[in-house]
Amino acid sequence: MTVARNLAEYALALRFQDIPREAVSQAKRLLLDSLGCAIGGYDSDASKIIQGVVKRLHGPEEATIIGSGLKTSCLNAVLANGAMLRYLDYNDVAFVKASDGYRYYHPSETIPTVLALGEREHISGEEAIAAIVLGYDASFWFMDGIVGPGIEQKGWNQDTRGAYVIPLIAGRILRLQTSQIENAIGVSAGCHGVLGILDSPSETLTMAKNIRFPAMAHGAILATMLAQDGFTGPTNVIEGQGGFVDAIMRGDYDLAKLSNNKERHTISGNCCIKSIIADYSAHGHLLATLKIVREHNLRPEDIAQIRIRGSHRCVEHTGDAAKKFPGNKETADHSSYYLTAIAIIDREIGPDQFSPGKYADPRVIELIHKITLEADAELDGARYAGITKITTVEGKSFESRVDIPKGHPENAMTDEEIVEKFCGMASKRMKGSQMDQIVNTVFDLERLDDIGKLNGAMTFRNLGAAA
Repeated sequence: MTVARNLAEYALALRFQDIPREAVSQAKRLLLDSLGCAIGGYDSDASKIIQGVVKRLHGPEEATIIGSGLKTSCLNAVLANGAMLRYLDYNDVAFVKASDGYRYYHPSETIPTVLALGEREHISGEEAIAAIVLGYDASFWFMDGIVGPGIEQKGWNQDTRGAYVIPLIAGRILRLQTSQIENAIGVSAGCHGVLGILDSPSETLTMAKNIRFPAMAHGAILATMLAQDGFTGPTNVIEGQGGFVDAIMRGDYDLAKLSNNKERHTISGNCCIKSIIADYSAHGHLLATLKIVREHNLRPEDIAQIRIRGSHRCVEHTGDAAKKFPGNKETADHSSYYLTAIAIIDREIGPDQFSPGKYADPRVIELIHKITLEADAELDGARYAGITKITTVEGKSFESRVDIPKGHPENAMTDEEIVEKFCGMASKRMKGSQMDQIVNTVFDLERLDDIGKLNGAMTFRNLGAAA
């Protein structure tokens, strides 16, 4: 039996009735969080460009693009909605314990596939929840199998997993046979991968960051539709010669963790819902910074020096020279320097803290020059922990340490806080009654007969010419 076939059998066998209540609840919480993040990314330049291309492509009216309500193919909808979801870098992050710390990834990027292809196939709310849980589990298994230095150190990005995970979700929604899903994985994985340059230290980030996973999903759904009609691919694409383990991981992979499926319903225990917009490795020191400036009412002109300590991952990923003075959103949300400065100036790190004017603000530049960022081996065991020490021009020093940021499973956001985060982004586009409709639909999702009704509710009713 191939690894792909083993995964396909599990994907088809999963039943909503067997999913624990806490996993069902978390799936709905993460769905609402993801919808809010997508709304927040609607106006981005990346989103506008993609939607413009989609309009020109037309396509069958199978699925709804969030915001505009434009009907297009499920392939186009996955690309457009996926880019919106990813743009703010506000969507959830999950972690897998590894010998050198943790490996992070964004499992919510599987959700646009569930919504778009689910709308095309008129799946129920129960089936949508099952597909979301499957996507989170398969993402976890894929990441858990990585051993050694990791996929990034081999020149690839972990969003490559989309080529392997999405055929399982798509195959389940399309009600394919096991052999068809097995071939879909072969076609998808054999033809797609994400290069590390799209999220690499020492590189300025670009709009392509927003479609790393959506591009994998687009290609994977197409591969699954081809397999549905009999198209074949290398079914041993994961373990075979020249396949994933051999060519991409260079043997540094534990296939047993991918194929045994022992860890199930992982959506419940390893997902962090972001309370601020930043790479998660920087959350500790950024929340510590916010705590200091809010409690002591510090202003930019009061500050003489800011000393930040984070994990080696944090310093490597958010403290390299290419990100010190960011010029775009994709780089700014991965810059500990910019994020620290804007936290001091605005005392918030949300959607409103990112704009060309803020990147060039002289106060931001001045504060960045006062920041030192150091790696602390003590913090490597919990890469999201961080310490900030601020010294004022009067010689006073204030220090704060955050070990478990808000949103971590051990410091989880409440349902009310997730709703507040959703409404914080949606209220700029929707009236209260529409937001209430969406929130109620999501939290009662298992009673929904067609997921397309939720997608339809995500249209900005008074969008007008902005669409």
